[in-house]
Amino acid sequence: MMTLSNISPELNVQLNGNKVRFHIDGLSTDWMGEDDLFIKRIDRNNLNELFLTKHLAKEIEVKNILDEGLASLKKDRPARAIKSFDEVLYYDSTYGEALIAKSHALFNQRHFVKSLRYYKRSVKAVPAFKDDDYYRLLLDEANNERSNFPRIKRNIYSGDEYFSRGEFEKAVESYDRALQDHSRFKDKILSKLLDKKANALIRLNLFDDAYDCFKQFDNDDSIFGRGLCEFELGLKLNDAFKSLLDVDKIRQLSQAMILNKSGFHRESYEISSYLMNNHFNYDDFYKKLLNIHIINCKHLNLAYNNLKSLLDSIDS
Repeated sequence: MMTLSNISPELNVQLNGNKVRFHIDGLSTDWMGEDDLFIKRIDRNNLNELFLTKHLAKEIEVKNILDEGLASLKKDRPARAIKSFDEVLYYDSTYGEALIAKSHALFNQRHFVKSLRYYKRSVKAVPAFKDDDYYRLLLDEANNERSNFPRIKRNIYSGDEYFSRGEFEKAVESYDRALQDHSRFKDKILSKLLDKKANALIRLNLFDDAYDCFKQFDNDDSIFGRGLCEFELGLKLNDAFKSLLDVDKIRQLSQAMILNKSGFHRESYEISSYLMNNHFNYDDFYKKLLNIHIINCKHLNLAYNNLKSLLDSIDS
C-alpha cells in the first residue's frame, strides 16, 4: 500500500475509508484506492519543486484523462479509449497504466501485434504488470495475425521491426517492397509509409532522399520531416514548420532547437513554453528543454535566472 506521508501540502487530500482523492486549483481526481500508482507519481520526491503547483495540476489533469480512457474501455469503446491513452502517453511515454490499458484496447480491436508491443512497454515501465497468461495469449494471437498478413502489410511490419533494431538499410528495403504496390494505398496509409521510409533514410543521413519522401504530403509528421531535412541541407525552412506541430515531444523539442539555431527565437520560444507546461520530470529531456528555453529567454530579453538555477541544481 502507498503511503500518504510524503504528499505535498500544496494538495488538498480527502479520505473516505480506504479511498482517497486529491484537489488543487479547482482540479480534482476521482476517488481511488490508497494503492493506486498515481500516489507514487505525486510523491514529493517525484515532483518539480520550482513548478510544484503546475506539476501537480498537470498530473491530476492527465490522471483524469486516463480514467476517461479506462471508462471508455470498460464500455467497449476501444477507439475512444485509445485516444485518451494517447493523450496520456504524449505527456509521459512511460505511463504504465496507459500502456497496459492501450494494449488491452488494441487487443479488443484484434490488433494483436501492436497490443503485444504495448504490453512489453508496460511491463518495462511497471514490472508488476507482468501477466504470463496474457503474454502467452498475445504471443499466440500475434503470431497468427502475422501469418495471415497480406504481403504488403508483412513488408511494412518487417520494416518497423528492422527500424526498432537499428537496421535502417533493411527497413528501407522492406518499405520499398511495400511501396511497389503503392497504388493500392489510401493517401493516409501511403503518407504514413513514406514517413516511415523517410525516417529510416534520416538515420542513414540520406537527407535528400528523405526530403523527397516528406515533400509528397502535408501532414504534421511530414512537415516536421521536411523542416529537419531543410535544416540539415541548408535550405530555407518551410513556414508550417515554424508553428507547434502535432507530433511527439521529442520531435517538438527538436523543432524548437532547429528554429532557435535558425534565428526564429520567438517561434522557438512558443514551442519551448508549451513543452515547459507539459514536462516536469528531471530527466535528460527536461535538461535539454531547460537549456533551449533559457537561450530563447535570453534572446527575447525575458527573465530566466530561476530556470538557470534549476538547471544548475539538476546538473549537480
